[in-house]
Amino acid sequence: MGAEPLAELADSIRRNGLREPVVLHADDSVLDGRNRYLACRTVGVEPTFVTFRGSDEEALQFVIDTNTHRRHLTESQRALVAARLVGFSHGGDRAASVAGVPPMLTQRQAAERLGISERTVRDGKLVLDYAPDALAGEVERGLLAVRAAAEIIRAAGKDQALVAEYHRLRRASGSEEWYTPRHILALVAELLGEIDLDPASNPGDPWVTARQHFNRADDGLTRPWAGRVFLNPPWNAQGSPARWVAKLVDEYEEGDVTEAVCLLPARVNTSWMARLAIYPRVFVRGRLKFTDAAGDAPFPVALVYLGARVAEFTDIFSRVGNVYGYLAPASESLSAAQPGTASSTTAD
Repeated sequence: MGAEPLAELADSIRRNGLREPVVLHADDSVLDGRNRYLACRTVGVEPTFVTFRGSDEEALQFVIDTNTHRRHLTESQRALVAARLVGFSHGGDRAASVAGVPPMLTQRQAAERLGISERTVRDGKLVLDYAPDALAGEVERGLLAVRAAAEIIRAAGKDQALVAEYHRLRRASGSEEWYTPRHILALVAELLGEIDLDPASNPGDPWVTARQHFNRADDGLTRPWAGRVFLNPPWNAQGSPARWVAKLVDEYEEGDVTEAVCLLPARVNTSWMARLAIYPRVFVRGRLKFTDAAGDAPFPVALVYLGARVAEFTDIFSRVGNVYGYLAPASESLSAAQPGTASSTTAD
């Protein structure tokens, strides 16, 4: 408990006495009632104790059951409990232990005990390992879904300082959208001319001028894409851009999307950026100011081009940063991956 709720509990015990005894393990450690014990000490009330007589395995399950039922934990809060249990020693089958060390709980076992999925446990583990105190605290108090917190961490490449900045920007901005700066959209329009599709558009009046828009309600990932596409996918608490990148590449390589510009965080260590490795990109100088954000983006940004007019892309987008291309080994051919693109575009 924090200081304020602990003080309230202590005052209640002072006025009414300890109604629920502190439960001890056989070795006199506290299984359940640590806060009650501390509150008693605070107000000078002698606590009452009972001793749990079950096995270590039963004791662990008793603690889980008692606290999850008493506190009415959300799924996200249970995820943090489960994540803390992963690797936790328990009684179990002591014959299976090595050198007298009890076996450890696996992610699956922890998930089963808390009634959640293994993926939710993994999200909880990410929060425990990489989230700053403020972000972890929001999950702990049930104010933020563990899935959303985990996606912030993944989008930041598990860089704790960057996680903290993503979280700060998320809280500072009243919107969940990241509207592309107008000067970037002007470059996209100069290259593509008319944009046929904005598949990750904002609700309400579209920010990007395009012939067709898919917003969140339309679920653009399930729709066919075609023509000239500008993609600025959700990549904060709304989720990783991995599925959006995969959709764009698939539609382009199948020939349905004829040209595309994609705006992404420049996280070169991610699988979704690796999927775009063969396509030319510009790393934008400095930090972009997204139109709805409280400040400059706390991450570098890249714009990736899928199309045959690499020279034009280079001329136009070199105004905002250095343009880079893919150096293919002699055994590879970029033209096989990029319809209509000659292999001479691989070096730059």
